[in-house]
Amino acid sequence: MTASEKAAVVEEPADQRGAGKEVEVTIDYLPATAAFQHEYPRTETLATVRTDAMVFFGVRDRQERDKYEYFLEFDGTRITNTSQTLGELVGPHKKKAEFHLVEQITPGSISK
Repeated sequence: MTASEKAAVVEEPADQRGAGKEVEVTIDYLPATAAFQHEYPRTETLATVRTDAMVFFGVRDRQERDKYEYFLEFDGTRITNTSQTLGELVGPHKKKAEFHLVEQITPGSISK
């Protein structure tokens, strides 16, 4: 690297490195005895958070006779926009987020 390239490098002040970039996520699921806990960057999508929790709890969306779907709930509201980032959901200053993984069962029709 030349001297001119070194001059172009911009560094964050030491007291701001990593500050506010991670969110500690906890997700509970009613039948489970332990919660899912993981730290994510604020740029992570809620789809990834949901998928990771589902893998941890050993569940998946599926269609049998009935349809089984899993959703994240945050502050009593079901998350429908999973392309949203964690940072967009919790804001710039919150360092922790608690979710519930909820199962929705839609009854299927019985053919005669």
